[in-house]
Amino acid sequence: MKRSMVALAGALALALTGGATSSAFATTSITPAQITTGFAGSAYGSYIFNTDKTLTSGPTASASIACTGATGKTASNNVSGLNVPAIGTVGNANTTVKTVLTTTSKRIEGKSTVAGANLLGGLITAGAITSESTAEKNTAGAFAGTNQTTIADLKVLGIAVNANPAANTVIDLKVPLLGSVGKVTLNGQEKRLVGTTYQVSTTALRVEILKAGLLGLKVGTDIRLGVSNVKLTPPQTGYLAGTGYGTRATLASGLIGSGPTALASVKCAGGTTTANVAAVNIPGAVSAGASVTTATGVLTPEAKSTVVNTIGGVNVLSGVIQVDAIKAETSASRAPGGGAVKLTDTSTFTNLRIAGLPAINASVAPNTVIQVPGLGQVTLHKVSKSSTTIIVTMVEIVLSQALGTLPTGSKIQIGYSNSSVGA
Repeated sequence: MKRSMVALAGALALALTGGATSSAFATTSITPAQITTGFAGSAYGSYIFNTDKTLTSGPTASASIACTGATGKTASNNVSGLNVPAIGTVGNANTTVKTVLTTTSKRIEGKSTVAGANLLGGLITAGAITSESTAEKNTAGAFAGTNQTTIADLKVLGIAVNANPAANTVIDLKVPLLGSVGKVTLNGQEKRLVGTTYQVSTTALRVEILKAGLLGLKVGTDIRLGVSNVKLTPPQTGYLAGTGYGTRATLASGLIGSGPTALASVKCAGGTTTANVAAVNIPGAVSAGASVTTATGVLTPEAKSTVVNTIGGVNVLSGVIQVDAIKAETSASRAPGGGAVKLTDTSTFTNLRIAGLPAINASVAPNTVIQVPGLGQVTLHKVSKSSTTIIVTMVEIVLSQALGTLPTGSKIQIGYSNSSVGA
């Protein structure tokens, strides 16, 4: 009887603990919506530059998504074709980056399409050029990615090339009488896990000039067409973004006449970056003193992005516009519990003067637009906002006539700051 009671007690204990053990070690399944990941991605049509940056075009039609964990987001852009001296022509570009919730995963997709290109005096010609990159994370936590390139009617040195070249195909750019002056890489691909970040990138067509000989081209000239990059990043409590700079000039064609000065950006996971220049000069248009940009991000006690650019002694067109000092300062923050993003603008002018317009001073209202004879349309303290982002440009000029090296229609920006906190 005693033995039977012990056996019965043991059986009962086994039944009870067996149920508990089964529950404790069962694999917890999640839905695709419960997958935790961050997203970052970009795509552009073309980026052309040389080592000393005396030639810079692009990135054109740049579209990007960064510092977010949300699906259902889309960024897109497009730009007309362009003609770059000594390089050739590049067709219209269209780009898209989007985050997607599928039935099995969360995914980010990037796509770039360029309508066609004729480069280096016809040494390289192509019809539509497309690159696509995807990266996804499934409910088991596994990463996967894809790269795809299609180049219609591609010819290199007059020889037709398959529209779907193998990954990382390299062609020697061997020109008659000059020999090898560089290389062409088709369907450039990369997939890799760096720490806990999974990244996928595709460059449909890249040309690198490695030896002198082609008229007007320096060694180090780099031509990239059809580029898409996507990443899956570790999740975090808030996603930060922001950029600031002192000056920038963009030609009506989309070419960069003068790149951003004192450029600094907020890091997605926080921290501080600073950039400064001793003086600024856009020949024939703008001169200024020192410019400093500080970009700061923190995740605790609340997610907050702050960008401050200062620039002193601004002089536009030999005194048409003068400002002793400009401060472009924005911030975006979100409380730990979530909710709406708080956007602030504490930007200021110090002693703003415009020739012939004495009513315009440092207290000018945001988004004031005026026409300045001999210069063009001027927007002062330009502010734009979305639910998560604020952008301030203290002086924006669209030229009504050529100034120095800048043709009619060029845009000059002075004192730029944007801040953002994403979900």
